[in-house]
Amino acid sequence: MKLLYTFLILLAVTSCKNETATTSSSTTTAPSVVTSTADYDSYLDLDDSNYIAALRADIDSLESLVAVNGTGVLDLGRLASKLNELYDLKANVKDLNRAVEMREAVVANMYVNPAGSKRALAQSYIKQHRFKKADSLMKSFATGKLSAESQMVYFDIAMELGDYHRARKMLDSLTSSNDYNYLIRAAKWNDHKGDLSATIRLMETAKDLADKSGSPALQLWSNSNIADYYGHDGQIQNSYDHYLKTLKQDPSNTYALKGIAWIVYSHEKNPEEALRILNKIKERHPLPDYDLAIAEIKEYQNDTENAEKLKNAFLTEVAKPAYGAMYNTYKIEQLLSGDATQKKEALVIASNEVKNRSTPETQSLLSYAMLKNGNKEHALKNQEMHVIDKTFEPVAQLHSLEILMDNGKNKEALTYTSDLSGAAYELGPVTMKNYFELISKI
Repeated sequence: MKLLYTFLILLAVTSCKNETATTSSSTTTAPSVVTSTADYDSYLDLDDSNYIAALRADIDSLESLVAVNGTGVLDLGRLASKLNELYDLKANVKDLNRAVEMREAVVANMYVNPAGSKRALAQSYIKQHRFKKADSLMKSFATGKLSAESQMVYFDIAMELGDYHRARKMLDSLTSSNDYNYLIRAAKWNDHKGDLSATIRLMETAKDLADKSGSPALQLWSNSNIADYYGHDGQIQNSYDHYLKTLKQDPSNTYALKGIAWIVYSHEKNPEEALRILNKIKERHPLPDYDLAIAEIKEYQNDTENAEKLKNAFLTEVAKPAYGAMYNTYKIEQLLSGDATQKKEALVIASNEVKNRSTPETQSLLSYAMLKNGNKEHALKNQEMHVIDKTFEPVAQLHSLEILMDNGKNKEALTYTSDLSGAAYELGPVTMKNYFELISKI
C-alpha cells in the first residue's frame, strides 16, 4: 500500500521529533543515532537450522498419522500449530495454507465444544486475509450471548472489515481495565481514532499486566507492538529498546529486526546498514515484501535499475494463487507506478479489495487507482465519501492531498501538510521526497 507497508506494518500517524520539514524543501537536523550493531548482530547470524529440522520432522510424523486417521482432532490440531509455526519462521505460504486446511479438518471433526476450534479457524482465515470467510464462520455459531473469547474475535474481524459500529459494540461489552485482551483491543480502537497518546497509555498498561503474568507469549507480543507505537510517536529510543527486548525473548524474531532496520534507514539515514539487516533476515525468512523493502532503499540510493528488478520479482511472486488476497494492498501501489495495463490491473484489484473489506484505507487505494487511471472526479467523490475525516493514516492523507490537488482544490490539500510533514519517520525518505515535489506544485 504505502512504501512503509512494504517494510513494517505501522498503525498510526507518527511524529519524527528529530526531523523538521518545510513545504518547499526537506531540511533535517542531523539524525540522532540510537542503534548499535553490537546490540543485534548476534540475532542476524542466528542459526536455527537444527530447530527447523526438528520441527519438520515433527510435521512429517504428524502428516503420517493424519494420513492414516484423518479424523483425529488432536493430531490435526497439533499439525496445524506446527505448520503455522513453520510458516512464521520460514515464510513458505504453502505451510500456512496447509495449516488452515488442518484447522478446517479439526472443525469438521470436532463434535464436543467446537467453539474454540472454530475461533482458531477464524483467526487463521484472518491471517490469510479471508475476512468475510472468518466473519461467516463466527456467525455460524457465535449467536445470542457471546463469550468474551468470541467477542474479541468478532472485534478483530469487524476492524478488518471496516465495520466500526460493531467493533465498538464488542469493545464496550468487554470493558475491563485489568484484562490484557481488552486493553490491546482498546489500544487498537484508539489508534484507529487517531488518539496515539491514549493508545500508548493502554499498551503500557497491557505490557505491565503481561510482565506481571510472567507469560512469555504476552510479553513478546507486548514488547514488539509497543515498539511500533513508540516509533509512531517519535519515541525512537523507546522503540529501539523494545525491539531489543523482543529479540532477547525471541532471538528468531524477524519482525523486531525489521523494526530496527526501519529505524536505521528512516531515522538514522543509514541505508547500507539497513540493507545489511534486511538481506540477512531475508535469507532465513523470505517473505515477498522484503523485496519491496530493499527496493525502497535501492531507490533512496538512486539504484533504480535494481529497485525495479526487486519490485517486479515481488509482483511475480505474489501473483501465485497460493497467496490469495494476502498482498493485495502491496500489489496495488506497485502496479499504479507501472504502465497503463498495470494501472488498470491495479484498479481491478483495488475494487475487489474494497469488496473484501471496505475500510478508509482500502477505499483510499481505490480512489488513488481511479486517479491514476484518469478519473480524477470519481476519485475525489470516493475519497470524500469514504476516506476524508475517517482515517488519520498518513498514506491515505497523502492520497487525499494529491486527489484534491488534481481536482484544483489546493486550499483543502494544504490542510494535510502539517500532519504529513510530521509523519516523516513513518513514511520514509523516498515518500517524503515525492511529497515535497508534489506540494511544490501548489
